[in-house]
Amino acid sequence: MAQERITDIIAGRFSVSVEVFPPRNGTSPNHILGKLAALKRLRPDFVSVTKGAGGSMRGGTVPIGYMIAERYGLTPLVHFRSRDLTMRETENLLVDHKYFEITNILAVMGDPVAGDPPRPPAGKGRNKYASDLVRQIAGMNKGQYLPMPGDNCARRSGEPSTFCIGVAGYPERPWAEERRVMGAKSKAGADFAITQMFFTPQLYEKYLRRLRAADIRIPVIPGVRPLSRAEHVQAAEKTFGASVPPALKKALKGAGDTEGEEICLSFTVDLCRRLAEMDAPGVHLFILNDVEMARSIIGRLRKEL
Repeated sequence: MAQERITDIIAGRFSVSVEVFPPRNGTSPNHILGKLAALKRLRPDFVSVTKGAGGSMRGGTVPIGYMIAERYGLTPLVHFRSRDLTMRETENLLVDHKYFEITNILAVMGDPVAGDPPRPPAGKGRNKYASDLVRQIAGMNKGQYLPMPGDNCARRSGEPSTFCIGVAGYPERPWAEERRVMGAKSKAGADFAITQMFFTPQLYEKYLRRLRAADIRIPVIPGVRPLSRAEHVQAAEKTFGASVPPALKKALKGAGDTEGEEICLSFTVDLCRRLAEMDAPGVHLFILNDVEMARSIIGRLRKEL
């Protein structure tokens, strides 16, 4: 089944998409498949599936992406993590994605895993930065493949792939670093970006203005994390370095489940509405497999937008 490119989706409408993650290795896939069946009824514009986030042992990203399309009729965005891969291993895995007819890829280096040996030094045969990974994928889109051992050439010609390449954006990273990193990803061939979670529309507005001033023109989809409990706030701040508005923290502190969910719903929908008013191309909801929360948010957004 031909999959719609995310750049085409966001060019035609304000998109509302969600992110899911695979089950831990050794557990049944039925739980995530049930979540996807429920998401099918919500008809999000696309569904991203993570790749061992934080180094966790969660395989199955590509098969889940394939089933998102083939079994549930939704558009998948598959995370591709290359921190520990050689360029040859990267190419082989990208060919797997191509054969599974995966179109949309989020190209990331991935987080280091506590306790693992140091990553081999970057250099010939390894991608050092996410922009290098983007460049390799973009090269395959031009029919450029790595040479076989013994070949006397820098690149080997082959059938072009058709990947739509997404990258991550970090609105709260120091601007000088973010400008350099995003500029490199854009020049390497990125087609769009999805941001890390943030909680104030002004942050997105400032981020986008700075990107455009730096001549970085790729579409940027805001990443939105619904927060319904105080521990969600702590994780957003400590794990992701996101700035949570004091008023939201105060409201969630001591709130029960039902009250917290209503606070979350009201805040998230208002944030998404304000982002739409800023002409954001869409919103990407980091739902952590909470389909009921996604149902509430998407239902209300479709009434208001």
